[in-house]
Amino acid sequence: MHPGPYIYDKFGNLVFDGYGVLGSANAHNFHVCSYNGSDHLCFNQMNQQLGYGVGQGLIVDDNYRVVKQINIGSSAGNVDMHEFQLVNGGESALLSSYQAIPYDLSAFNITSGLGWLLQGVFQEVNVTTGEVVFEWFSSNHVDPSETDITPNTTDVSGTGFMPSTAFDYFHINAIDKSTQSGNYLVSARHISTVYYINATDGNIVWRLSHFGQSDFDVKGFNFSFQHDARLVSENSTTTVISIFDNASNGYNNSNTQSSGMLISIDHPSKTATLVEQWHMPRKGGVLSSSQGNTQLLPDGGAFIGWGNWAYATEFNASGDAVWHVQFASSSTMNYRAFSFNWTSTPSTTVPDVYSYASNNNNASNHVYVSWNGATTVSRWNFYGAQSPTTDSVTLVGSADKAGFETQWTSSKYYSWWMVEAVAADGTALRNSSFQRTFIPGQALLASACDDMGCQAASSYGEKALLSGNPVVRSSSLTAQ
Repeated sequence: MHPGPYIYDKFGNLVFDGYGVLGSANAHNFHVCSYNGSDHLCFNQMNQQLGYGVGQGLIVDDNYRVVKQINIGSSAGNVDMHEFQLVNGGESALLSSYQAIPYDLSAFNITSGLGWLLQGVFQEVNVTTGEVVFEWFSSNHVDPSETDITPNTTDVSGTGFMPSTAFDYFHINAIDKSTQSGNYLVSARHISTVYYINATDGNIVWRLSHFGQSDFDVKGFNFSFQHDARLVSENSTTTVISIFDNASNGYNNSNTQSSGMLISIDHPSKTATLVEQWHMPRKGGVLSSSQGNTQLLPDGGAFIGWGNWAYATEFNASGDAVWHVQFASSSTMNYRAFSFNWTSTPSTTVPDVYSYASNNNNASNHVYVSWNGATTVSRWNFYGAQSPTTDSVTLVGSADKAGFETQWTSSKYYSWWMVEAVAADGTALRNSSFQRTFIPGQALLASACDDMGCQAASSYGEKALLSGNPVVRSSSLTAQ
């Protein structure tokens, strides 16, 4: 499975495959955001490094065109994959970054010379001007002695010997901004701690942790190596946050299952309590050693992405799982998954159509149609023609949209096909271009085809054909 981004409908059908449309680099944190007063898509486009990314934040319109690129300002490095979200009504963006700095790591038994520390950085950047509104560097406020890991002990810890393998003691993976105080909530995976940062001087106002330094007594629950810390509500006495509790980093576990959590922090009593918790809806749950998120929904439910497991689950307000999907193989990882309303009828593209017939002697036509990213299509009208002009077309039939790609069969052969996308109210949306029906011509190719299509070519198959020993191909060619 290639590195996304993807959009699926509520039935689990693919709606948008962003690979090649929005670039071929890794996509992270793909979500709906508000920009210039309308819905857009925001995500991090990254080249993967050791546990972090180097890239940029992208804002995409409903035609899937990039309208804004956001980068880190000053000398803080590059945009990382862990965070990019618009705040202040889309006027500014929160961005994470990783920065390797020379550091005395003798406390970690690196004494042969000067070591390298990978610190967590975040900035708030003005989207229009690129001006840095605020920036924060973890090494100025959090000592490496607070970390839960040591160099060269996990797959992303780093050795500390050189900049490319700097010791990642902090691992920043989420930033949120308070709409009331303007302060920031920061999650540090490798310290299993959530920090509340003063927006004026960058000092730590409070920290929440079960295993490390904490300003609150964590009552009746624990969390570790968490992701996706978000501010839910605040007043003078109480702060409510959500997190995804990984409970594991793949080497150390604090629980047997990962879960989404809603946590209430009572400031006068200095206590934190678990308000709600969501587990994977299967026996034994799942232990996610990386990534993952907890999205609170407007109806009181939650939408959970299970990180390095390719699953997502929606829970209703009663805590019941009402939607659960595995959208890729078990080896596929998913940084965050979200549930949003999204509408698009791309104005810059048309439907894709492919037609196949085994011969042109009244053979059936098998027509395949799709429109990447279109959400408003309800039906397809199929027009056949003997020449690629609109004057010669005949409406041959219709079919309801069936998933990402709809297959329809005409009993009569036509040399050319055009397909029309139709909305639920009957409005014609867009026509495809004319596409010639493919007919296998040569004898050798015809031997690899049947009434529905042709087998895919392979170097092994071609060698066998040349040697006089044809093989049976095993994969069918269909339009994508």
